[in-house]
Amino acid sequence: MNDVPRIGCDVVDVDRLSARLDRRAGLLHRVFTDHEIADARRGGVAPGSPTERARLAARFAAKEAARKALGDLRIPFHATEVRTAPSGAPELWLHGEPAPASLSLSHDAGVAMAVLALSTTRRS
Repeated sequence: MNDVPRIGCDVVDVDRLSARLDRRAGLLHRVFTDHEIADARRGGVAPGSPTERARLAARFAAKEAARKALGDLRIPFHATEVRTAPSGAPELWLHGEPAPASLSLSHDAGVAMAVLALSTTRRS
């Protein structure tokens, strides 16, 4: 068997996501888990603040990157979750379990992005 990484990446306009969250009641909880929301507000970050929204946008990009890497754009948003490890590194969880993946998040100048390398096994 060979390990074949599946790659996914995505970028999100922070202001656009923020405007959608402001316009649509309930969207925040439909897209993000309670854990992700709490994590975006860690360190005393205020709800709706630019820092919270940038962190949420990066997590949204990670969810989209995971869908792409898995090859299934129909995966429910809550089936994927981004958590922050004690080291500070982002981790992807799928269906409540840690995923065999490497995840990188970034946000700057109004854009958030995620790159995901998901480990899969292919038979030779």
